[in-house]
Amino acid sequence: MIKKSFFFGLALLVVGQLLVAQSFQIITLSADGEETSYVVSSVQKVVFENNTMTVNMKEGNDVTNIMSIGFSQDLSGVDYSKLKLNEISGVGGDSEKFYELINIGDEDIELEGCKIYYNNDPFNAGYTAPLTWTGCAGQKIKAGELLSLIGRGNPCSFTTGLTAQRVIKVTFFDPDGNLIDEFTRAQDTGIYAIADKSFSRIPDGTGPFYFTTPTPDAFNGSDATGLLLVPQTDDTGIESLKVESSIFIFPNPVKEYITVSGVKKDAIINLYDLNGRLLQTISAQENSTNINVLSLQQGTYLLRAGEHTIKFVKQ
Repeated sequence: MIKKSFFFGLALLVVGQLLVAQSFQIITLSADGEETSYVVSSVQKVVFENNTMTVNMKEGNDVTNIMSIGFSQDLSGVDYSKLKLNEISGVGGDSEKFYELINIGDEDIELEGCKIYYNNDPFNAGYTAPLTWTGCAGQKIKAGELLSLIGRGNPCSFTTGLTAQRVIKVTFFDPDGNLIDEFTRAQDTGIYAIADKSFSRIPDGTGPFYFTTPTPDAFNGSDATGLLLVPQTDDTGIESLKVESSIFIFPNPVKEYITVSGVKKDAIINLYDLNGRLLQTISAQENSTNINVLSLQQGTYLLRAGEHTIKFVKQ
């Protein structure tokens, strides 16, 4: 309501000044449910900056004798949910480590006041995650682009140590303290005892995290074939294990071919082992999709389509 009224009023202002400057056009703006009206011919300037709109009036021409009105509501309509953690790397020295952010939206987003907290032991009861970065004035990510915070202690970069080896949790908040995104590495032993890889979303900004070679300020792409998923829980490498009734597979157990139904045409179906390794990527067909699993060894596997994940057994 506020943003829409603002632009409506601004349009009236332009029309009133350029086309019918002598007529009495009215600007109406809404703030806190209240409306304030101004005669266009008495408006000198409209300033819109830092989420605040100020209407400057020409002296003596406004019947209410108001010289300026400020609105402190968030008039910008910033959608911080479009910001994501895209890659996190604790590899190398402090000058090489980085957090990479991505803006998956259609508008540039200012980062001032956004915050990242780094917890190097999220499963230790009573542990409080330290604040490691606060967005500076002037820091922003353009629509569809990346921004990397490279080097500990650099201006407007992160301040807390970042490691490639430990169990960690990273949380990302907007200026109002709302959680935007988070990353968890829940295991660092066995096959997950990896100290020379970063944690990268694939596809960029939307997919789960994989162990990869560090690539600051470079897109990760969409192909995760052969990569190991970063474990999000302490019992599986899959980000979340959900058995959903909206997709169906049969037969189960299976020997040669498994049929998947309930998935929209051209949707991506991924096949993983229980260690989180991506084994196969298939594009769904019109009604059902047949997948050849003859080459798989006997055991339990996971099929994932979007947020839906279901187990099957290969005989």
